[in-house]
Amino acid sequence: MDYLLILRGINGGSYHPVKMATLRTLLTAAGFVHVTSYANSGNLCFTSDQSQPACEQRITTVLSSNFAFPINFGVFAKPAFLAELQQAPIWWDGQGNRQHMCLFKLQDYGEHDTWLHDHLTPIDQVAMTPHLIFWTVAATGNFQHSWYGQVWGTAFYRQTSTRSYRTTHKLWQLLQERTT
Repeated sequence: MDYLLILRGINGGSYHPVKMATLRTLLTAAGFVHVTSYANSGNLCFTSDQSQPACEQRITTVLSSNFAFPINFGVFAKPAFLAELQQAPIWWDGQGNRQHMCLFKLQDYGEHDTWLHDHLTPIDQVAMTPHLIFWTVAATGNFQHSWYGQVWGTAFYRQTSTRSYRTTHKLWQLLQERTT
């Protein structure tokens, strides 16, 4: 089975540095195969014959054994990720004077969906699937007035990892191209 691994809170300048080459080597040594990464922000694909929970446990061990800081992450099975990405709303299109983001619900994601809907502003558009949140802010100049601009530091913020529209589609493309 092919999986997508999303890491949160790494490589922000000098904050929590994680070299992708090192991480690929560590994951390969832990038994994962065809480990690849995209960009330097914690986007990896791998193949394993293990279940998703078993992969999550193994990754937890790799990260906690090799890094001196906690790294939150999510593992997404290829079929589920691709199916959920197909549920993106029509307005989440990467076009216009809008900011389009995909938030990945990480392994420790709590029940924040109702909380999120209760706080949205008129310039926020949000649609959710079990593991993804499609979020568009109506105008880039108003980003700080959106609810997304206000969530920093909340439990919701710590339990999600954001990727741009472009990066999300690149991850979709990389998983589509995998033939394992």
